[in-house]
This record gives sequence, structure tokens and C-alpha cells, in this order.
Amino acid sequence: MGRLDEAGESLRRALKIKPDYADAHNNMGTVYHSMGRLDEAALSYRRALEIKPDFALAHNNIGTVYHSMDRLDEAEKSCRLALEINPDFGDALNNLALLHNAQGKPMLALNIILQSLQIKETAEAKGIFVACAKALRCTQDDSEIRHAMVRALTEPWGRPSELVRVSIDLVRLNPDIGVCVARATEAWPVRLSAKDLFGVYGLTTLASDPLLCTLLTSAPISDIELEHFLTMARHAMLDAATLMTDSEADIGATLRFYSALAQQCFINEYVFSHTDDEIQKAGELQHSLDAALDAGTQVPALWPVAVAAYFPLCGLSQAARLLDTQWPEEVAAVLEQQVREPAEEQQLHTTIPRLTNIEDEVSLLVQNQYEENPYPRWIKVAPAGKTKNIVEYLCHKFPLASFNRQSKHGNIDLLVAGCGTGQHSIGTAQHLQNAQVLAVDLSISSLSYAKRKTRELGLTTIEYAQADLQKLGSLGRNFDVIESVGVLHHLADPWAGWRVLVSLLRPNGFMRLGFYSEVARRHIVKTRAFIAEHGYGSSANEIRRCRQHLLELNKNAEFGNALKSSDFFSTSTCRDLLFHVQEHRMTLTGIDAFLHENNLEFMGFEIEPQVLHAYKQRFPEDSAGTDLGHWQDFENENPDTFFGMYQFWVQRVV
Repeated sequence: MGRLDEAGESLRRALKIKPDYADAHNNMGTVYHSMGRLDEAALSYRRALEIKPDFALAHNNIGTVYHSMDRLDEAEKSCRLALEINPDFGDALNNLALLHNAQGKPMLALNIILQSLQIKETAEAKGIFVACAKALRCTQDDSEIRHAMVRALTEPWGRPSELVRVSIDLVRLNPDIGVCVARATEAWPVRLSAKDLFGVYGLTTLASDPLLCTLLTSAPISDIELEHFLTMARHAMLDAATLMTDSEADIGATLRFYSALAQQCFINEYVFSHTDDEIQKAGELQHSLDAALDAGTQVPALWPVAVAAYFPLCGLSQAARLLDTQWPEEVAAVLEQQVREPAEEQQLHTTIPRLTNIEDEVSLLVQNQYEENPYPRWIKVAPAGKTKNIVEYLCHKFPLASFNRQSKHGNIDLLVAGCGTGQHSIGTAQHLQNAQVLAVDLSISSLSYAKRKTRELGLTTIEYAQADLQKLGSLGRNFDVIESVGVLHHLADPWAGWRVLVSLLRPNGFMRLGFYSEVARRHIVKTRAFIAEHGYGSSANEIRRCRQHLLELNKNAEFGNALKSSDFFSTSTCRDLLFHVQEHRMTLTGIDAFLHENNLEFMGFEIEPQVLHAYKQRFPEDSAGTDLGHWQDFENENPDTFFGMYQFWVQRVV
């Protein structure tokens, strides 16, 4: 229940009655660990092991304490002792996998977590699989990993976007697919015919590869060569659909691949390039489809799929009639995505309350951007797992940080300021115990997407509303937790916006922030300057043209991570990355000064364990990882550390 003081008191009474009670010493260690008192936790676990040397659980638990202390060798030894006693101890395997992942050994970590999953498929083990897999680069195919990846994307085991890179590696290791991709890469930008692109068996192989088809329907493809191949495959599909007039024509298993490709195009918001002739032909097919629906005549199954790969089907004047026909399940999935779901979002527009006016000039520009391109277009959220109260959650995340660990019982009021399409607010509501969430955003389109996905998941603890966070003080509400990630740096004055949020935070309340880094976004700055110099606008067509221009120049040294970022591979994310109407960038020294001025205590970064381990190797005197001066030095030495964002937690000090 997170009532750690009472738990400790009860355990101490038990130990007074029975001093050699190994289980009570072990549980006392868990209480201390949850309170961040790691030395006392380790002492309690050692006492349990003195009494009961073959106590596998205590060996594993002391291993987790050593891990929190960054004593990784001792942590590994303890986990292995637990496994010697109990080889099927899933928690020990999980912790061993996390240890190796923190040491930068993702393949070893992945093999260990696969062992854990064979023993018992727990939500924790599935989450660790994702944490290990996302850092992996595969150079050899592996059927076990491939099978697990399909499940991880489908069920899902985590955010599908985290598994795109490794999934692409595995897809390209399929020799038949690899050959097709190589053909497309060599010929680009010339569009190959279906025969020249796919060869004799290529199209059948594509349709029968479950990982490829699952990946296409899960997240934007973030690989230039695979994008070129898919762009050509779309062109081949358009040719096939244009020549097809028989509604009963058999296109066999290829419909699965083509339908997945159409869904990918919708997910990435039609970011693939096209020739003038190609888009004209697609427009003509769109007109033919609309006319056939209006006349009530049957159409080939490939027609709506091919059109859906170039234009969202909800734009057809007769789109609703598509739902009146019995289609193959592959086509039905496209219609669900492009007709039924957009219609539901449109209906939800009128249900979103407006809490404040939006009058600030920059806020209006930002609102317009996200009305046109809701950000991001995600498909599945990571599973909920076990909920924790906010203090327990933060103690686990930042075991060595110094902060007030007094838990609040009952419901907590939580504000997500700038919730976008709901991925953030849903994840928060699913993971934090008793959280009553108010999620606000400027964009009605984004909020409608968020509300649809929230209803789809059956969540009832999130309230969505339109508001400008700069005016939230007028609501007369205060919050225990405030989260605003990737939002404040798009205001005219980020520091003023941050001060508004601080004023809404209750004493000892927690805040999670996300800001762009001045150091890490140096390549983005150069790329934005290039875009401005060449006069590119921010429409979908301009973004497509600019992307191709950047790729043709191939100046990786100049544009750096801008072209490697996963955000480069869909229209809304590319617009957010390179074409945003307003962007500020911060330094850690500037953030540190703001924290001191506003009585905020830095607790730690949301960061990959490998990075945290490297930081502690560099600055062993900062065991908690909370010295922002040291972190600024570390970033200067490793300038891509915070390429995504600075994401961190703070507490308001009373």
C-alpha cells in the first residue's frame, strides 16, 4: 500500500519476538530499499542470509540493491547465487538481464530474458525484453527472437516504436526481402516494375513474413532503404490495382502485404515520395472508387487498399459505403483504420470541453500545427502492468535521490500539460495508483485522438480538455503531480510557462519535465537553417520534397542525427522535428539555475541504464546522479546523450 513506515514498524515487532526470522529480515530489507535506505536494506538482506544461506529470494533482493548502488559485479554474483539455488527463479533471471543490459550487453541480456519468458510469461519479463531488444542491432537471423518480436509488437509488450529498429534488422535478414530492398536501393529514384522489384517469389515472401506485416501496421518504418523499397512496392500495387477490373480477381496472399503497406502509409501520414504521374494515377483510381461506391457497383478488393496507400479513405465522399460491404479481413483492417476510427474522432470533437481561451500568438500557431498534424499517430500503448503509488514509483526509479518520501494516501490529482494524442496521459494513468488525471492540450484533433484511444482501452480516470497551459492558473486547481514533456520549449517564454506550472504544484509535489537540449540539437539547428534557406513550407507536400532533398544531399556530417531520428519518418513527427513554428533549447546549467530560484529539487533523469552507468563511471562521487553541473560536463563530452530530450523529475521543496 506504500505505507512503508507502518510496514517497518510491524516487521520490527516481528523481529523482536523472533530475532532469527529470516523472512522478516528479508522483508525489512525490501522496506528499506523502497525508502531509498540502501545500506540498511543490504544489511537486512545479509542478516536474512546469515540465518538462511540458501534463501534464493534474499540473494536476488540484495542483488537489486547492489544494482541500485551501481555495484554491478556484486549484483551479478548475487543473482547467480540465487539461480544456483533455484534455476527457475524468474525474478533473478529478470534482474540478471537488466544488469547485462545496463552494462551494454543487450544480446546476452536478451537471451537471459528469453529464458525467463520460457519459465513464466510475466508482464515484467515482457517489459524487460523490450528494454533489451531496443538497444540491439541484429546481424544474424534468429527464429526465437523473430517469433518473440512478432508477439511483442502485436500484444504489445511495450511501445511498438521502441522495437522498430531491431525489427527492421530482422526483416532485412530475410534473404528474399533483402534482395528486394537491394534492388530498390540500387535503382532509386527510378521506379521498378513489379517483376523487376519483386522477382519470381519476392511478393509471396513479403506477404508470408509475419514480422514485416506486423511491423508495417505497428509504427512508422525508420529506415531509408526500406522506405525506398516500400515506396516502389506502393507504386507496383497502384499499377496492379489500375489494371484490375474484375471484382472477383484473385490476388491471393499478396493482399496481406498490400493492406499492411496501406496501413503503414496512413500511420506515417503519406510521407513517402511520389512522382507526378503516380499521384495523378492514384487520384484517378480514387475518383473511380468513389464513383463505383456512389453507383453501388462492386469493386476489386485491391482498389480501396491502393487508394488508402495514397489518400486517407475517410476523404472519400462515399467513404461510409465501404463499411456496408463484406471485405476480406485484411481490407477490413484498413477500413477500420481509415474510415471508422476517423469518423469516431470527428464525433468526439464536440465532447471536448474548453477550459481556457487560446489567445497568445505563438500558442495559436502551435495549435494550428497540431490541428493539421496531431502528434504523434501511435497505434498501441505499453501494457499497464502493476500500478504503484507515486512515491513507490519514484523510490524505485531514483533509489539514491534525496527527496521527501512521505506518501499521500487516497487519490492523487495529476495534470498532464500538453498531452498530445494521449500516449503520455494513458501511460501515466495506467502506471500510477489512484491517479485522477486532467490532460490538456491546445489541439482538439489531438485530444479527440487521445479520447478515442482512452475509450478503446476502457480507462475512466482521465479527463480531457482544451486549454492553454499558460492560463491554467485561472482554474483554481492544484495538483500532486504535474507532467509536461516536450511542451514548454514550444511556448513564447518557456520559463514563464514553467513558473505557471510550479504555481499549480502542491508542497512536496512532483513534476516531470522534458526540454530540448542546446548541445544535442546542434544538427537539428543546422537542418532547420537549411530548410529556411531553401524556403520550404510546412505542408505535407513541402515536407515530402524537403525530405528527398535532404536525403539526396546525403550530408550526414552536417545534418547528423536529424536524418537518423525516428521522427524523420512520418509527416507529423518530421514537422515537429524540423518545421516547428516555435522552438527553444535549454542547457543543464540554465535548468539548474531555474530549479534553485523556484525551490525545486532535482531527482534524476529518465534515461537509458547504459548511459547512467557510464555517467557514474565518469563521476563516481555522484552516486545519485543528481549533480547537473557534472551532467553538463558529461553531455559536453558525449553530445548526443540527450538527443531526444532532457527528461527528468523534480520535487517542490517546502
